[in-house]
Amino acid sequence: MNLKTGATQMARAWDGRKRLARLFGCAALLVAASGGESASAQQAKGTVSFSREIAPLLVAKCGGCHVAGRKGNFQMASYDMLMRSGMVQRGAANASRLLEVILSGDMPRGGAKVSPAEVGLLQRWIDGGAGCDAPDPTVALDLLARGAVVAAMPAAAPKPALKPGDVSFASDIATILVEQCGNCHSDTDPEGNLRLTSFQRLMRGGRNGPAVTASNGKGSLIVQKLRGTAEEGDRMPLGRDPLPSDVIAAIEKWIDQGATLDMLGPDDPLEAVAAAGRSRALGDAELLKTRAKAAGPVWRQAIPDESPTVAARRRVTVLGNLPAERLVDMADRSERLEDKLRDLIIEGDGPLLKGGVVVYLFGKAYDYSAFWQEIVGKERPRGITGHAGVAGDVVYAAVLASSSSDDADLDLQLAEQIAAAAFMARSVPDWFARGAARSLAVRLAPKAALAKDWKRDAGTAVATIGSTADFLGGHADPAAVAVAAGNFATSFAPPARLAKLVAALDAGMPFPDAFGSVFKSTPEQLYTAWAAKQKPSKR
Repeated sequence: MNLKTGATQMARAWDGRKRLARLFGCAALLVAASGGESASAQQAKGTVSFSREIAPLLVAKCGGCHVAGRKGNFQMASYDMLMRSGMVQRGAANASRLLEVILSGDMPRGGAKVSPAEVGLLQRWIDGGAGCDAPDPTVALDLLARGAVVAAMPAAAPKPALKPGDVSFASDIATILVEQCGNCHSDTDPEGNLRLTSFQRLMRGGRNGPAVTASNGKGSLIVQKLRGTAEEGDRMPLGRDPLPSDVIAAIEKWIDQGATLDMLGPDDPLEAVAAAGRSRALGDAELLKTRAKAAGPVWRQAIPDESPTVAARRRVTVLGNLPAERLVDMADRSERLEDKLRDLIIEGDGPLLKGGVVVYLFGKAYDYSAFWQEIVGKERPRGITGHAGVAGDVVYAAVLASSSSDDADLDLQLAEQIAAAAFMARSVPDWFARGAARSLAVRLAPKAALAKDWKRDAGTAVATIGSTADFLGGHADPAAVAVAAGNFATSFAPPARLAKLVAALDAGMPFPDAFGSVFKSTPEQLYTAWAAKQKPSKR
């Protein structure tokens, strides 16, 4: 966080406290509102349950306007939507807008009242970290309030091999759902609280129950809705022509097969699953063209007011807002580094990545931050100047290439993110993509000053991260994870072993199985042993 941002957030929090104090005329406003209990007495009651206590309260008091509806452009149909709205500040009830509008009397409207005890419950939940004990943070609040969701989705089973003639969810079904159902069943104000934005959410169902009953296509609500034979409601898609009978038949057949997911994971966006299906179906040359064509719209989504300079190379397409001469130079660098990475980790004559990599280069920090906000959907983490990802058909590396960057450091960052993109396209965990990519980049640019900083800071990063679970689960500071992951991967994964892992992944082996086969251990065991030896550096 920069100084300006930090000061702004502190000021907002202080303004919130002052407003609440003025409203109630005392410094201990929230304590009084919760029945006069001290913080220690409230904590003694234990953790507040979001699913059993907070969700029913929000539905009862705010449901008509802000759960089922979107009054004032604010909706909290799920825990996830509530937390993304910014209305709740974790650990700071007195700086949370949700509590402020209740205490001021502005909300709820329509005659509903929130009692002091209920205010206290909200305060304790927020001050306790505003956690979620629901099985899925995207579960509809009204389902939680009715106690309809009581268990998590079962762990994903190994992806079954498709037999000739089978329907593929990734190749055949995901695109249909995205194109035909996405507008009404997105994460924002979904019809019937049915979100069709991931496989898990599809299988979870909505207000009317499960949309899919595995192995029973004819009896599945989604098929009945598409055919217009459901007992209640209209034929879907609403207000559009019926889907062709062969399309509905394909969905029914997929369900009859067992309704399984054959690519990526159950939490991955449905657009990503559909893109993975297209990637599998296309040849390398055709996918190169598809990816290059899709690169421009991704840029325009993030930076709509500035057209990028484009430099296409054999295996990389580079877009950016650097001066043209410099961008051409960076495109040449990217092509050379892509070739070197291919030689390090690809067995045989295959490409580093089928369909190639798109490289986005940003001359200004605010443009790179905008890319994070629009494409990644998050604020850019402090200390991060490059990352890799997948956006629909685009597998990309993104780098903040400021004019002050040293050439060796730029080579290091380009190599790191191109390699990370190649790993992420193979559905490896984030920590592994970052770590393996960084270890390879250091081999290609060992004299870069930044590489020396990374090596020096390993111990400090490990101390910042905390536990093995935080490192592997993505719950730690991203910059610290990248530093630790690079040094960790260097300790156990030389290029020859990474090449064997990539070959196993490309042959269809799941990452946990491929990892165990190549490294003869688990990530947990290896990281715990390595981290125990790291000591913070003395500068």
